[in-house]
Amino acid sequence: MAAGDMKSDHDSKELSEIRKEVIEARNLVIKTDNLLKNLHAEVKAIGKRHEDLQKRQWISSGVAYVLFAALCIGGAVLVGSARSSNTTAERERLEKTVAELSGQLEKQRADQTAVQTSQRSANEVYRLMTNLPGDERLKGVDELVKLDTSRLTPLERAALNDKAAALRREIGDSAFERGKAAFRRNEMKTTIEEISRFVAMNPPPEQLLDASFFLGVAYNNERKHEQAVPLLARFVEGDRKSKTRDYAMLLLSQSYQETNQLDKALSTVQEALNTYPNSEFAPAMRSRQSSVRRQRSGATEAAAAPAAPKPALVPVPVPAPAPAQ
Repeated sequence: MAAGDMKSDHDSKELSEIRKEVIEARNLVIKTDNLLKNLHAEVKAIGKRHEDLQKRQWISSGVAYVLFAALCIGGAVLVGSARSSNTTAERERLEKTVAELSGQLEKQRADQTAVQTSQRSANEVYRLMTNLPGDERLKGVDELVKLDTSRLTPLERAALNDKAAALRREIGDSAFERGKAAFRRNEMKTTIEEISRFVAMNPPPEQLLDASFFLGVAYNNERKHEQAVPLLARFVEGDRKSKTRDYAMLLLSQSYQETNQLDKALSTVQEALNTYPNSEFAPAMRSRQSSVRRQRSGATEAAAAPAAPKPALVPVPVPAPAPAQ
């Protein structure tokens, strides 16, 4: 084989290889270009997605900021409302406290004024009980009854009550002595007046019994038997050792008879006769007993027959009063 043919074959073979390499290079370039195009498309898509994601992030951030701001505003409003409510409640509480303190202050002022008024009235009452002459001092006792002593101190109340009690005793004892003196003089109206004044002074029980005797006898002698009955009955039941009890029982039976309480009149005079058979008033007691019995026996015939004249009352002497027990 000639050297030129070998060279020609060798050149053609190289040329084929070069052509093949060029074709492969071209295909590789095309493939690379396609890859670049795909890469560019993917990069572009990724960039678009990134932009969308960034927009969404901005929107989410904006919404988050808006929500946060709304929450902050809502919290501020709630806190402000709570503070306002607390402030309102505190203001109302303080106003209520001020109103209560004002009421207490007004009440204390009113109480102080009332105390001062009571003290002035108490001083006036004490002055009446001290400075007025004689029985006119009882005006102070009358004013003391009307006086509200609840606002006075215990010492002031005790002073007024002690003074009133001493004044009652003093004036009452004077009235009692005048009444007994009038009783001895047989001045029954004066006796009733003075002894009634004494009884109005709230005397002790033992003196009240003696006063009941004198006052009951005076009412009996004045023919006021309705008033005499309770007084004489109190004396008879309260003082069974008195030397004048027999006389009081005699007058009590008479007053019972005059008030048409015949059963009580009969039982009283019978008890007197049984208890005091040797009394100087025994004849008068038996006469009273007979009179009551006749009146009882004639009571059943009173409706059918004309009333018989009432028997004359047996005059009974008035004894000297016994000293107070």
